[in-house]
Amino acid sequence: MLKVHILGINGSPHKDGTTVSLLKAVLSGAKKAGAATEIIHLYDLNIKPAPGNYSRDPKTEIISKMPKDDMQKLYPKIIRADGLVLATPNYWANMSGVMKNFIDRLTPLENEGFKLQNKIASFIAVSKENEGGVEMAVMSMVAALAQMGVCIPPNGILWHPGRWIKTDGTDESWAFTDAPEVGQTMVKLAKFFRN
Repeated sequence: MLKVHILGINGSPHKDGTTVSLLKAVLSGAKKAGAATEIIHLYDLNIKPAPGNYSRDPKTEIISKMPKDDMQKLYPKIIRADGLVLATPNYWANMSGVMKNFIDRLTPLENEGFKLQNKIASFIAVSKENEGGVEMAVMSMVAALAQMGVCIPPNGILWHPGRWIKTDGTDESWAFTDAPEVGQTMVKLAKFFRN
């Protein structure tokens, strides 16, 4: 049996910030559970906005009719992956523009036979300050991909800052605590769905 493959999608312009740190924490848990992992940095790619084919003729919302840009290279990786981890900074209570373009461009995968159905997906949204809106940013991603048929593991919706005061009085970020466990759970669920 092939190794479980988990694909991390970084929607931040930074490769060394909190968004990527949380993404790497999820992927480290997946690696610990035996998965192969890879990070895609959306800001390194040229992904054009969706051309709006679906509203004119749904039959034309297919991969071969999409713009010939870097998303064409990602489609096979996404189809092959058992799981996706989408991570974005919080921009005005929503995901980054590159993440929105990426999600919009997933529509052909739904339209050509629900190719995301039963893939495992986790979601991360990060704000520099506790300014609000981070929950809306993460849920915007969740809403789209849940409609496309992904399965979300327990605790698979993470945001930062997100803190809790534990019973011993210590204050810690629950997102960084949960992230590796989410990665491990993703691998377990991916194996379950392969059977």
